[in-house]
Amino acid sequence: MRSTDLTLDTVVRLLSENEASARRTLSMVPSETSMSGLAKLPMLLDPYHRYFFNESDDPDRWHFRGAQRLRDLEMELTVPLLKELGKASYASVRPLSGLNGMTLVLGALGGEPGSTVVTVAPENGGHFATPSVAARLGLRVEYLRGADPHSLDLRHAAQMLGRVRPSLVYVDQSHCLFPLDVKALVDTVRAVSPETLVHVDASHWLGLVLGGAFANPLDLGADSFGGSTHKTFPGPQKAVVLTRDAEVERRVRDAQDFLISNHHFAATIALGVALLEFRDFGPRYTRDVLAHTRRFGELLTGHGITVAAADRGYSAGHQLWLDTEADGIAPKDAAARLSAAGIKVNFMAGLPGFTGQGVRIGLNEATYQGLAGTDIDELADVFASAVHGTAPAGTLAERTAALRRRTPLGASAATGTPLLRAALDLCEGALNPASPVPAADPIASAHAVSGAGR
Repeated sequence: MRSTDLTLDTVVRLLSENEASARRTLSMVPSETSMSGLAKLPMLLDPYHRYFFNESDDPDRWHFRGAQRLRDLEMELTVPLLKELGKASYASVRPLSGLNGMTLVLGALGGEPGSTVVTVAPENGGHFATPSVAARLGLRVEYLRGADPHSLDLRHAAQMLGRVRPSLVYVDQSHCLFPLDVKALVDTVRAVSPETLVHVDASHWLGLVLGGAFANPLDLGADSFGGSTHKTFPGPQKAVVLTRDAEVERRVRDAQDFLISNHHFAATIALGVALLEFRDFGPRYTRDVLAHTRRFGELLTGHGITVAAADRGYSAGHQLWLDTEADGIAPKDAAARLSAAGIKVNFMAGLPGFTGQGVRIGLNEATYQGLAGTDIDELADVFASAVHGTAPAGTLAERTAALRRRTPLGASAATGTPLLRAALDLCEGALNPASPVPAADPIASAHAVSGAGR
């Protein structure tokens, strides 16, 4: 008996249908975002299959030569841009995901088995997986706590830190409307347990940090920071670790050699392309994300939807938490209505301060997709109409599709340009090995073809 009746034709059809749908829908899931087609391009090509280990370009260390021609795309593009935007002396681009990066940092900086690490309590927004990952590495876990979901009790922290003298404080906000006071926390750590390292997992905030809208944790005294590259940063699904401390870098490097082998070289190149684009639009994008998020909270409140932390201005970042249960609408039903209207959101339990489920949304991808000004008002109207069920889903879906026709912020290969022609030739070559071998300089060749056609 065959395990599946799906064919390659079916696979391509389903992918095509999904692409058509994706171009008409808007994701407001705060832990996701898009990146440009050019940034995706490396993952269709040969580097997707290759190992890359020889960062120093040592002639005696090219044991895997498949990536040799592209070494500079990691070491002269991705890594330098990451260090520049992250204000760091050292950067690791080897982690495959946020959890993989967490595992690397805990393994590198958490100490020997039996050591204690301190992390943010789940009720204060700490990531649900951190305690389990730490325990699997043989580490003990203590929690930073606070009187409300958005702050820490530093007096309690000082007492606990002085008592347990942890190897590492791992600041892992996952559910987060307002950033924790990293400087005050670092000052507390330095005062009572100066040997303790502080790492900030900025997965949700990474784009906001690299774009300058949020303070850099290294400037606030943290020993290292990092996180996934696909939330507020519009990049591939990878993660990074940054530091200014040579000893921290050495420990991360020593650990990563045994925790990560294939670091997905094509995605690392994609990250470099995304960083190159972000260097130009990042500051404007991150400022707009913050403004759009607060504005959207105000608009939803005006439309009769209960938004958490209204008394504090809703959010200082990209997330908003909606208590639709308080409005008589189950979060699962609200999410289903929004999906029918072309808007994808999280409904989930575990949001700090919620007794049941809530709806978690983000304005990061909407901003990246080019929405601005009155688009935010239109999106709020569509959103609220869907949640309240006051307009037909089909009508709302058409309005969402109209919003998706805005121009995204990432680089685009416009119709008829040599860049698009070169990119399409590469795609054709990847799909059809019988097609002509790509030109040594495809952009110049495409220019020549364009010129000949005039």
